[in-house]
Amino acid sequence: MGTYLNEIESMRKSNCDSALVMLREIDLENPTVTDQYKHQILKQRGLTHYCLGNFDESLSYYQKAVELSINISNVSEEISILNLIGTLHKKQDRMPKALEYFERGLQRAEDEGDSLSMGNSLNNIGLVHLQTDNIEKSLDYFLKSTVIKELVRDTLGLSYNYDNLGQVHSALSQYDKAINYFDLAAKYKRIVGDQVGYAIVQNNIGEMLLAIDRPQDAEPYFVIALDVATEVNYSDFKQHVLNMLSKTFEKKGQNEKAFEYYKAHVVLKDSLFNVRKSQQVAELEAKYETEKSKRKIESQQASLDQNQLLLAGSSVAILLLIFIGILGKNRLKWKTQKLLEEEKRKTREAEMNAVISSQEKERSRFARDLHDGFGQLISTLNLNLKNLKNPKDQNERELVFDASVEVLEVMYQELKNICFDLMPQTLIKHGLGPAIIEFSNRINLTGQKHMDVNIFGLEKRLSELQEISLYRITQEWVNNVIKYSDADLITIQITKDTKEVTLLIEDNGIGFDKTILQESKGNGWKNMTSRSNLIHGELELDTSPNMKGSSLILNAELMVNKKVDLELA
Repeated sequence: MGTYLNEIESMRKSNCDSALVMLREIDLENPTVTDQYKHQILKQRGLTHYCLGNFDESLSYYQKAVELSINISNVSEEISILNLIGTLHKKQDRMPKALEYFERGLQRAEDEGDSLSMGNSLNNIGLVHLQTDNIEKSLDYFLKSTVIKELVRDTLGLSYNYDNLGQVHSALSQYDKAINYFDLAAKYKRIVGDQVGYAIVQNNIGEMLLAIDRPQDAEPYFVIALDVATEVNYSDFKQHVLNMLSKTFEKKGQNEKAFEYYKAHVVLKDSLFNVRKSQQVAELEAKYETEKSKRKIESQQASLDQNQLLLAGSSVAILLLIFIGILGKNRLKWKTQKLLEEEKRKTREAEMNAVISSQEKERSRFARDLHDGFGQLISTLNLNLKNLKNPKDQNERELVFDASVEVLEVMYQELKNICFDLMPQTLIKHGLGPAIIEFSNRINLTGQKHMDVNIFGLEKRLSELQEISLYRITQEWVNNVIKYSDADLITIQITKDTKEVTLLIEDNGIGFDKTILQESKGNGWKNMTSRSNLIHGELELDTSPNMKGSSLILNAELMVNKKVDLELA
């Protein structure tokens, strides 16, 4: 049954009609169909009817599925169906109802500590705010969701998040950021094999370009979306794309072609309406015929003699034994799966706690620097200003004034240092390479350690997330070397090629047992690992107590910060 359901899931992504035919072949009344499988079948029926635009039937199956998930105590599936019901209401522009179901899903996810489901619910709530024009609020929810999904490396979920972030930045007229996120979304949709999702992303890019009066650039994106919608028989989406192509050619001044697409859009939309009505009639007729056949079978069954009843009883007993065996096997499999999920959840929580703890530690340090450094300097400046009020003579006034100027210069330098620790302006304005060079120059000025920096191939900037992550990992590791090693030479090398970026940090200090660092209770290594995971990188440490020096290597998939000219014509 599990294999058959996987085939249906795969079929639904390419042909919804065929998936519905396969689903109707499954008899839910068969005693060998467990509640676990029955729940999955109801969910697949809901998804398939949603794909075909049969929203009433979809909602009916979703409601049955969520009730069954509660009965079998499958919380993750309960949350999943709540989100699907919310999506269905959102599709029909019932936003308050959609928000109600998404928030129910988020609450259940928070109660269970289910990070993946939390990320899904946060993303869906962001969609409601996006569609009700609460852009800033939607951006906040999307970013929270994306952080969680990057931590748990949810590739499918990220494909939706990046698409949504693209729409938000498009709404904010930040078109270069929008294109970056749309490109990431399309890439991830291809990775997970989501053809429909890939087509929707292409349509979203087209709609953005059309909105900023770039119909010539929008056309190829709509054409790709139309081809995929036709290939997978996604009629509801196809009629939308036809309408967008009609608007595109209208803006291009090609009215005849615009009218052709508009006619195709109207014909398909009317056809979908008629098909749905026909399906409703056919399903009512099928229900009538089923009830009629059922009554006939019950009448025949009543006329069976005692021997037939005995044979039927024996068959039921055999089926019951088979059913009990299958149920026991499924329960064992379910328990094993729950244990694995619990271990994954604990790992994700540990990573998130490491990041949060590291952030709190940094905040405490900055607060202490401000209090200890600025507090004393402000007190000194305050005394100087009071002395200026009643000076004994002009010479004393000049001395107090000069001392006050000196205190202000020290405060300014102190403030620059704190701002550099928080977020170097060089990193924001000029990128990773200049920021690393500035960082090394500050260390070289002390005269106690020497740092060499070699950078290759960083003519174009990386993504914002990748630049910040690589900088913080470098900062954390170099500070560790300075603090715990007797090294007097540190070499940093950053290399970028067409596919990946590599960070190499070497020192000539004393080697150590790396397992002690990796298994320690401190957050340094955990924080570096979490940042590496965020950019899909692999972190390696080469060192041992018997060797001189250590090497830290990080290889990450390249995320170039693409800039696209999208200024209004």
